[in-house]
Amino acid sequence: MDFIEKVKDFIQRHKLISPKDTILVGVSGGPDSMALLFALSSLKKELDFSMVVCYVDHKLRPESKDEAIFVSHTAQKLGLPFVLKELDIDKTRRQGSLEEIARVARYKALEEARIESNGNKIATAHHLDDQVETVIMRIIRGTSIKGLKGIPVKNGNIIRPLMCVWRREILDFCKENSISYVIDSSNLSTAFTRNKIRLELLPKLTEYNPRVKEAILRIAIQAEELDQFLSHLEEDLLEKYRVSSQEFYVPIEDIDTLPNLLKRRIFMRILTDISPKPNEIREESYKMIEYLLDGSTGQRLDLPGGAITYRDHNGIRILREELEHLPVYELNVPGITIIDKLNKRVYIEVVEDDRYLKEKLSNNLYTFYLDFDKIKLPIYLRSPKEGERFSPLGLRGKSKKLQDIMVDRKIPREYRGLYPVIVDSSGEIICIPEYTISEKAKITNNTRKILVVRIEDYE
Repeated sequence: MDFIEKVKDFIQRHKLISPKDTILVGVSGGPDSMALLFALSSLKKELDFSMVVCYVDHKLRPESKDEAIFVSHTAQKLGLPFVLKELDIDKTRRQGSLEEIARVARYKALEEARIESNGNKIATAHHLDDQVETVIMRIIRGTSIKGLKGIPVKNGNIIRPLMCVWRREILDFCKENSISYVIDSSNLSTAFTRNKIRLELLPKLTEYNPRVKEAILRIAIQAEELDQFLSHLEEDLLEKYRVSSQEFYVPIEDIDTLPNLLKRRIFMRILTDISPKPNEIREESYKMIEYLLDGSTGQRLDLPGGAITYRDHNGIRILREELEHLPVYELNVPGITIIDKLNKRVYIEVVEDDRYLKEKLSNNLYTFYLDFDKIKLPIYLRSPKEGERFSPLGLRGKSKKLQDIMVDRKIPREYRGLYPVIVDSSGEIICIPEYTISEKAKITNNTRKILVVRIEDYE
């Protein structure tokens, strides 16, 4: 299979380009990007897409201006629109390597050019040698399985159609088709980590294994396959543990049975999903969760990225932010009141039907019957107050601290501010939803009117 056919097959297999796409092609003038430019130019009619050529001038080398002119003339010969993006790296440099700063600035410039050109994808000239160098560089710096995958073939709107060919194939293609290119002098400098790997380390590794690059590429491919498999498992677990867009809960029994690799990945996925500042999440975030797992019930940690995590009797709860208290809701009597903070609605009716008065009514978790004449209207649903007490049905008028009731019912500390109580206008608690009513408001033989309170989920 010749070079063009190989690239076309790769594009189609990975669905990199669709009909009517407009591709912004990043071209530096070097052999890699020139090969990409000519390959795509020869395929654009067959695959029905259009192209825009972009040169990003970092202004770090005196010859970059000439290279921009060279790329511009080549685009003109091919009948393609040309865009020049000029950067001033020195002024934007703050911290980190110049290599990394230039890379970030280049992608930002390409994205700006894509938008300006009404393009929908950006094509870069990364190839298999770049992949190998990237994997080695990440191993040296320290990486995970995700890092071993190397450079993705497709990442958002960025595509890499040459990730099926080696550098030697690119040079052969340019030679066979008399494609002119320029040599970036900075590619020969071992001051940059990638160049040092390419010019010094890889030749040395080849002495041990002449096919070392193919071996490293196999690792990257297998890491990609493993990551895809684990990601598939993660999706199911993520939904299993998701309580809402603001909360996840992972039971201890699951934590104890999950393999360590999957456990670490699922917690990191949860943190990435829920944290206000996901870019600040680090491996130490998981170590903090491990510390919490080994700690005692009731502990809380504020994690890098802004998420909050709690340990209770049964698991780990991870929240986007501190839970707020409930607002005060005045309940419609009779009528329906939406409790949006809890996704509940409260139905209230007042009845005098003899059938209600004669039958033995039993309160359950969601429907309560109270003596209407013992209640001072209006009534409200709100959060508990510190030190508040309640006289539950069956205690013959004796009261208990609400805090003790919540501890007995194993209500997590972080949720107590959202634990609703219903009070009358005197401030007396007459009912605690999903628990019981007050002894003072119970129905007796002397009851004439019944206040029926029914609570339902509301979406």
